[in-house]
Amino acid sequence: MTTCVRIIKLMWLMVLLNMLTGCWDIKEIQDINYITAIGIDQEDGNFIVYTQMMDFTSVAKSETGKAQKPSQIWTSKTKGKTLDMAINAIYDSSQERTVWSHISCILVSENILKSNVLTKLDTIGRYQEVRMTPWVFGTKDSIEHLFNVQAFFNLSPLNTLAHEPTEEYKQRSYTKPIRYLDFMALMTEPGWTVLLPNLTIDKKTWSLNQKENPKLMMNGVFAISKGVSNGLFTNDKLTGMRWLDADTKRSHITITNTRGEIAGVVVLSNPKIRKKLSIVNGMPKYHVSVRLNGSVDEALDDMTKTEIEIQVAKGVREEILTTFKNGVTLKTDLFGLEHVLFRKDSKLWKKINQSSAQPIEAGALETVHVEVHLNHTGMKLLPHHYGPIKPTTKNEVDSS
Repeated sequence: MTTCVRIIKLMWLMVLLNMLTGCWDIKEIQDINYITAIGIDQEDGNFIVYTQMMDFTSVAKSETGKAQKPSQIWTSKTKGKTLDMAINAIYDSSQERTVWSHISCILVSENILKSNVLTKLDTIGRYQEVRMTPWVFGTKDSIEHLFNVQAFFNLSPLNTLAHEPTEEYKQRSYTKPIRYLDFMALMTEPGWTVLLPNLTIDKKTWSLNQKENPKLMMNGVFAISKGVSNGLFTNDKLTGMRWLDADTKRSHITITNTRGEIAGVVVLSNPKIRKKLSIVNGMPKYHVSVRLNGSVDEALDDMTKTEIEIQVAKGVREEILTTFKNGVTLKTDLFGLEHVLFRKDSKLWKKINQSSAQPIEAGALETVHVEVHLNHTGMKLLPHHYGPIKPTTKNEVDSS
C-alpha cells in the first residue's frame, strides 16, 4: 500500500514539474526592435547607416482592415569608420534587443554606388540574421526622407513600394525590381551590367484633403558594371529596356498614324528574346530578335489590325535602338550584350576588355527584328487583316 502511495505522489510531482516548465527567456514581440529597412551612405570617410523600425501593431490588420491613425515609424542614423561599426552604434540607445531578420528593403546611396559596391556591402551578406531576399534600391535622395514616406490608408510602411514592388511591376513593367541575392550574383558576372532601380519620392501625383501626400516611386536605374555605377538612367532614357526583359508582364506603347498623330495605345507582354553573336573583322556584332503579344487599349484612328501591328513593331524597334545609343553615350552596355560575347568567346571578350575602356561600340548592335501579334482588341472590333506579319523589311532592320 505504501508503495502505491509513493508512486501516486511521484506521478503528481512529475505533473506539477511539467506544468512549471516553459521558455523562461522568451521575449514578447513588443519587447523586441524589428528593423524592416536599412540604408547605407558614406560621408567624409565615414559610413552612415539609417534604419527603419515600426510598431508591429500597425502591421496586424484590424476588423475594418485599415488603421485609424498613420503608422508610427522610427528611424535611426548612426556613423562609423566601417559599415559594421556604424551598425553596432545602434545598440547604444536601442533600449531593447534588436532583430535584423525582418529586413525587406536595402537602400544604397549614390555615394556608395560610385565606388566598389561589393566591398561596401560585405557586412550585409556576412551577418547570419539578414536574409538574402530583401529588395535593393539605389537613391540620390535623402534616405531618412524615403524611410518616412507613408503608405495609403494609414497602412503599414510594409505596404509601400520599398517593401513590395512586384504588384506595381505586374501592372506597369518599366523599372524591374531586384532582390539582394540576384543583385550580388549579377555583380560578379563577367561582362554584365546590373540595373539597380532608383527609389525617389513623387510629390506631385497624390494629395490628401487637398494637401500634398508624397509617395515612393522608381524613376530609373543605376547602371553598375565592374562594381561601380556608370550613372543614373531615368525612365525616359530606358524606353527600350522593357522589350528586352523576359520578365516584362505588361507595358504600354503609343502608336502614330501616317500624319504623325497619336492613333492609339497598345499593351505588350511576355517578350520572347533571342540574342545572336557574329564576329566581323575581329569585332563582335549583335543581332536581336523580339516577339511580343499585345492587345489594343485605345484606338483613336481607323487602322486595321495589321497596320497597328506594323506601327507597334516599328515603335518597339526605335525604342530599343534609342536606349542602346543612350547607353553607349555613357559607355554603358544596358542590354548585357557584352555578357553574350563572354559566354560565346571568352578569349575575344578578354582581349577587347584589356585593350579598350569602352565595353561596347555604337555599331555593335547590327540588326534588330521585332514581331508583334495582337491577341485581341478589347471589347470593340477593328477592321481585320488575317495572317501573320513579318517584323519589318530587311532594310528597315539595319540599325546602321
